[in-house]
Amino acid sequence: MGSLKPYQEAGDFSGVVLLAQGDKILFQKAYGLGDPQVGLPNRLDTRFRIASVSKTFTAAAIEKLVADGKVRYSDSLSHYVEGIPNGDSITIEQLLAHESGAGVFDSEDVYRDCLSRQDLLRRLSAAKPRFAPGKKSEYSNEGYFLLASVIERVTAGSYDDFLRKNFFAPLQMEDSGTACRNLPEGHNAYGSVATATEARLHALPFNEAALEGAGSVFSSAMDLYRWLRAIDTNPLFEVSKLKYPYGWGKRKYSSRELIEQSGQLEGFVSHVAIYPKEHIYAIVLSNIQSGFSNRIAGDLEAVLFAGSTSKPPVITTLTLGERSMRQYIGGYHSSESSYPQTLDIRNGQIAMHWGNNPFWREMAMIDGDTFFLRADYARIHFERGPDGLIHRMIWNWPSGVHLTFEKDRVSGNPGPVTPESP
Repeated sequence: MGSLKPYQEAGDFSGVVLLAQGDKILFQKAYGLGDPQVGLPNRLDTRFRIASVSKTFTAAAIEKLVADGKVRYSDSLSHYVEGIPNGDSITIEQLLAHESGAGVFDSEDVYRDCLSRQDLLRRLSAAKPRFAPGKKSEYSNEGYFLLASVIERVTAGSYDDFLRKNFFAPLQMEDSGTACRNLPEGHNAYGSVATATEARLHALPFNEAALEGAGSVFSSAMDLYRWLRAIDTNPLFEVSKLKYPYGWGKRKYSSRELIEQSGQLEGFVSHVAIYPKEHIYAIVLSNIQSGFSNRIAGDLEAVLFAGSTSKPPVITTLTLGERSMRQYIGGYHSSESSYPQTLDIRNGQIAMHWGNNPFWREMAMIDGDTFFLRADYARIHFERGPDGLIHRMIWNWPSGVHLTFEKDRVSGNPGPVTPESP
């Protein structure tokens, strides 16, 4: 697929692509290195962390329990998991639809230390609700973690065991499973995050137990093809008929309807799509996290239906000294976002992270007070007040979405910046 070559050459993509229609594979190819440290290439059976695509398995597990009469969508969370604020009012359906308002993990250590499920549930029991159940919708990994807890309570077994017994084994998904810290030995991809100049390898020092149900599954492209076919053809799921399919997003690109799910996890990007009317399935797995993730869906549709594909941005970066960088660092908050941002200096670059997410993203200056984040293809512009100090930060994504963040403190910053060298 020639449209991927520019992204691969730019260091923004490495992975596996599979396109199929019904039982016929139209295209499959592995690109780049699965393990850059030893030069091991990706293969068609390489296993990737699939991040939020994991939610499709959790939703399907709940749907099966409902079909078996073991759970009802109207059941309260507290019927299965005790101690969660508003648990008597939160329903299973609200958890599936990201409408529960459940609190979030309030510190970074939940992603670093391998905590038990009970430890993690205690953290959520102490977390303040985001909003009253059913009053709004807000994407929630914690909600799907709670659904995994429901699955374990109902089945008296582990989340992994349920997926393996009911989905992985029957569908011969031999390269799929769930993991805390490490994947099984074999053909595994190791993740990188794109920076201004390179895709930097990460050792992935995080605990996936906190993402169980939300982002803990690993899989291969062929296994996910088997999964998409099952979702498309098994009457148990019928997700394409739902107005809001649980665990999926219902979209329309051009004039074609599809259901899809995407995910990003430190160093990994995943995207799967089903075109129900055409019975076409698309899978992209990458072990480089970059802004290409925001273009996958449109480019896949272009490849499948003879449209125009995108190209990676060409960026010229400027170099800043540490003193110049310091005027940007600090905390930022926004009335448009529930999650504050923190900027600091990492690896000689300005870097940011969201909320309690422990993973930092490096940004590079491309113009006076304007930076580029290759991990998202976002442009971040800083505005100064009358005193010449940084007062706010404005995010601009290629999709046209904009977010404005106010700087928590503006005192003590040096004056306007001058790049040291082009």
